[in-house]
Amino acid sequence: MVPALIIAIGLVVDGGGRLQAEDEAEYAADQAARAAAQQIRIDRAQMGLPPEVDPARATQAAADTLAALGVQGGVTAVNGAAVSVGTQVTYETTFLTLIGISSLSVTADAEARAVRGIGQEEP
Repeated sequence: MVPALIIAIGLVVDGGGRLQAEDEAEYAADQAARAAAQQIRIDRAQMGLPPEVDPARATQAAADTLAALGVQGGVTAVNGAAVSVGTQVTYETTFLTLIGISSLSVTADAEARAVRGIGQEEP
């Protein structure tokens, strides 16, 4: 009976920890994507052209944001004005280590798009 109780408690505690890690991964991906999408090519903006993300600056901005949040990941794609970011967070289990599960990994993806202004998104 005691092992079953420990497993049940483990599922509740470590399941909650996994959900928290998932939230952290999603938040970090969202923030990194937003930071990366702000890195537009200034030369195009000065000519009045639709925004286009600078891949090198976007990659660096996403890396800086993820480093500040302590999350692994990075830019997975830059396509014109859109930037995609992927993240991974590992949750170290508390109770499930008793049955051989020492960590749970979660991933998240987010996309952000540079636009000129509200309601002016280019296709």
